[in-house]
Amino acid sequence: MTWFKNLRELLGMQRTAMCLCMVVSEQEGAEIWINDRKTNFVTPKAVAIPKGPETKITLKLIGHHDHTAYVKSAHTLTYYHCRLDRIPLRLISNEIPGRDFIATARRVEGRSPQQ
Repeated sequence: MTWFKNLRELLGMQRTAMCLCMVVSEQEGAEIWINDRKTNFVTPKAVAIPKGPETKITLKLIGHHDHTAYVKSAHTLTYYHCRLDRIPLRLISNEIPGRDFIATARRVEGRSPQQ
């Protein structure tokens, strides 16, 4: 009779080796996406990634450009640090057009200013 240590061994399933990756951004609170899947984690956070193959890590934060990196590690612990670039702000005029502007616009459309 054969004894198995666990169910994985019994079923012949290979266990994927994992690596713990510490993801840190200078702007805390960025969402962490791994291989285009949302993880519900925010920076700074240690996340598990497969050991060996390249893993796509994307950081998303409101008001900043998304940052994508490919992390590959043969070790059990790795570290990734980045700085997110801000989206430049543009000034928007909040002036309300005056009465003369509206009258001129109506004349161009072919209507009288009183309409």
